[in-house]
Amino acid sequence: MRILLEVEELGKVVRSAEVELGDDATVEAAARQLATALNIADAEEILEDIVVGEIELQGHQTLAACAHLGNRWRHRRVCIDLHFEADEKRHHFPARAKWSRVHRWGCEHFHVGTDLCANLELREGGPKGPVLNENLPIGHFHGCKVVWLVKPGPEPYGVR
Repeated sequence: MRILLEVEELGKVVRSAEVELGDDATVEAAARQLATALNIADAEEILEDIVVGEIELQGHQTLAACAHLGNRWRHRRVCIDLHFEADEKRHHFPARAKWSRVHRWGCEHFHVGTDLCANLELREGGPKGPVLNENLPIGHFHGCKVVWLVKPGPEPYGVR
């Protein structure tokens, strides 16, 4: 079966790749080959948000089981403008990935030590913005969301 994967960023298809696999191959196997073709280091990123229409595909499904959906798959990524101290970097993450992925990526990108990284939190909009729950999915939105990786400060009146 021939699979076409379109990568969508900021509401537009920015790149695509096509692979040919047997009907007994899994979605995960297809994602690995597509990740290589698209130069995405981690196939897990693709698996976190891969859809046909509005139906989310699962890694364990065989291509034969999802053939009735079609062979045109979509991987949606959202833009995060991540700030740490005086540095910033934009990166696109799978829309269904959890905020913890952004936290890990930020610590790696900004070369933050493991012990310090564990004590940092993500805040939306600015260093004093609301704390993002790292167990929740990033979600879909338009544009590029500004997020800060910061050291928690003292809470007013000891209340969070």
